[in-house]
Amino acid sequence: MMSDDNAKRLMKELGFSEDECSVYFELLNKPTGDSIEGVLSQSKIGSHETQEAVKSLVEKGLLRITSNRLEAAEPKIFVSKIQEMNRQELTRKLETLSENASQLLSILEPRFWETRLGIKPEDILEPLRDLGQMEVKTVAVIGDATREVLVSAETFGWFSKVQEEIYRARERGVKFRVLMTPKDPDTQRRAGELKKLGLEVRQPKEDWYPVRGTLADNKELVFLIWANHEKGKPAKYFRPHFSTNAGMIRVFADAFERRWMDSRQL
Repeated sequence: MMSDDNAKRLMKELGFSEDECSVYFELLNKPTGDSIEGVLSQSKIGSHETQEAVKSLVEKGLLRITSNRLEAAEPKIFVSKIQEMNRQELTRKLETLSENASQLLSILEPRFWETRLGIKPEDILEPLRDLGQMEVKTVAVIGDATREVLVSAETFGWFSKVQEEIYRARERGVKFRVLMTPKDPDTQRRAGELKKLGLEVRQPKEDWYPVRGTLADNKELVFLIWANHEKGKPAKYFRPHFSTNAGMIRVFADAFERRWMDSRQL
């Protein structure tokens, strides 16, 4: 029948094999189904091929087993299931494609511009592995400071990691300006401790700012950028970086000065 041929063609386009189509259509025309033995003996294809087709059709939801009998499932049920399976598979393929494309871009893009401009990405930004390495780099940056250190924080919860280096920097006469938001008693106590050390501490006008960083002498910058700020969701950040590039430093410094002018003293 023409309608059967068209249906089989569509099933094949959805990923079904010729054997699966054959077995399903044999049972589609039997309202009460057939015994497993009957399906195997009456099938137009080989016994092994029939067994494999039956197994696959049951897994995909096209056939159901009831009291040792095989019955064709209602089409709208399995079609919906197949659509969802194909949708999930396409999503996985798209995710893989996107990931591969991003990796390819990260490999080729730097080479493209390096050969044309003579600039290497690492000349502008040095990626840091994680927050732990960022803290280690921040200690080193503060240790190199001779004049002034600018700190853009929120709660400055990592103060204990750089505390000793700040003490030593203050003994060298290094000035510190810190932007932070004392949201709770712990942060308020921390701000008070910073002020006792002689650091200038101010609260920025905005409740939240997506950039955290430390800039020493307008020469060395350690920073990260937060990617989201949604209540109830874990915060995500872009990979921390270190830079001595004048352009990157200028962007951070200008933003800090603007926020400093709009802030209030604690």
